[in-house]
Amino acid sequence: MRIRRLAVAAVALGLTAAMAGGAPASASGTYSFAGVADWDNDGNQDIVARDPAGDLWLFPGQSVRAVADVAPVQIGSGWNGYTFTGLADWDNDGNQDLVARNVAGDLLLFPGEARRGVSTQQPAQIGLGWNGYTFAGIADWDKDGNADILARALNGDMWLFPGEAKRTYSTAAPVKIGTGWFGYDFAGITDWDKDGNQDILVRGTTGDLSLFPGQSTRGVSTEPPALIGTGWNGYDFAGATDWDKDGNADLVARKTNNDLWVFPGDSTRGVSGQDPVQIGSGW
Repeated sequence: MRIRRLAVAAVALGLTAAMAGGAPASASGTYSFAGVADWDNDGNQDIVARDPAGDLWLFPGQSVRAVADVAPVQIGSGWNGYTFTGLADWDNDGNQDLVARNVAGDLLLFPGEARRGVSTQQPAQIGLGWNGYTFAGIADWDKDGNADILARALNGDMWLFPGEAKRTYSTAAPVKIGTGWFGYDFAGITDWDKDGNQDILVRGTTGDLSLFPGQSTRGVSTEPPALIGTGWNGYDFAGATDWDKDGNADLVARKTNNDLWVFPGDSTRGVSGQDPVQIGSGW
């Protein structure tokens, strides 16, 4: 699939008014994670997730290894049917954005405004023909200053779709950066080992968690993968980021009992020596 330039189609966002304070109406349900990022630009990482009713919620973080005491905020409705690509500053305006695929296979950019409320920005179509891809996430993989999309095709090939920091189709050709990616569940993309390059975290069929180190290039990495954990079957991943603001990337994940945990990293290509901490329940 090639990303090609077309006229940007107008799409309806379908957002409700923001509802600050109070718990989500579907707090006992299972949330679908859009990603983890500093959505409100307060210096702390936040979680954005969809409840079973299709409402989109912002769960503000506080950069601590504990349950946050800040109330969640509803930032949208009508989100059922979307598959989340991830959160990133796609258009390079200093605000985090949400990228998602609709049921038709169109890829849409929903620009954020770095606040705890509904964005007034209009969504923009940035791609089409995306059905069949499994998203690994969004990050500046090639280190050119623009956010990129990493996704696995149906045949197991891994592709880099370079972004160009704009609210329209990218003119940069996609690049195959790997083969044989069947059987992996993506946990997140982040600079896990703190070498200045973005990495991919994945869970294999045996429950092992592995790090695939990146090299900031538009090509296949020559770095071998590293085992960084075992026993990860049964977890759903919210994303990878420096949740506790200690300078090391962490992994945020939900257990089968709907408890939310942060698994602190220590910037190594090995098993972290940090203990996990529960940061929520009813997820």
